[in-house]
This record gives sequence, structure tokens and C-alpha cells, in this order.
Amino acid sequence: MVIVKGVIPVRDTLRDSAVALAQELATQARAEHGCVSYEVYVKADTPRVIMLWQQWQTLDDLERHFDSDHLDAFLDRIPDMIDGEVHSMRFDVTDEDGEPVVEPPAVEVAEGTTLH
Repeated sequence: MVIVKGVIPVRDTLRDSAVALAQELATQARAEHGCVSYEVYVKADTPRVIMLWQQWQTLDDLERHFDSDHLDAFLDRIPDMIDGEVHSMRFDVTDEDGEPVVEPPAVEVAEGTTLH
């Protein structure tokens, strides 16, 4: 599994537009093959910073995402909204034997337990 964290500082006056644009990207990305999760957050202590958290089954899936039309559209529109330095980090998730993890681990829940 591949996890990507993106940090995008945006202009205060354009934050709502930038969040909407990021949410549009996330919605489209979630439909892509290999996308496990694609989340958009606004940093609580710095509300002008948008964080994108993505999980992909494989690096190939992530690379296909990089070639998608919706990512190109996002990258065409977001630069005018940015106010600061954009950061991105990629994490490759492996199991205890160093083998790539391609699916999130199953979570065991006791019978009769309700998750909220």
C-alpha cells in the first residue's frame, strides 16, 4: 500500500474554493482503480492549510492517478489559490517481512459491538 500526504497552504480568502476543488478531486479519485481512500482535511490549528491523505493499493495505481484528467484539472486550477510552500510525502507500507501491503488490514470486531 502507498500512502500520500499532501499539504497545501491557500489564501485565506480562497480557502472555501480550494477545499471545494480538493473535494471534487477526491470524489473523482475515489472511483479510480486501486484507490483505498482519498480524504480532504482542513488543519484545525492552521485553517488556511488543506491536507490531502491518500491510500493506494500499489504504486502503479498512484502513478495512473498522476496521469488522470481530473488531477490535471486540479493542478491547472489550484496554483492561483496557493499561498506558501506545498509539501508532499509518500509512505510505502510493508508487512513484517518487507512485502508490500496491498489491502488495509482487516479489523476484528467482537460480535454485538457497534461502531460509531
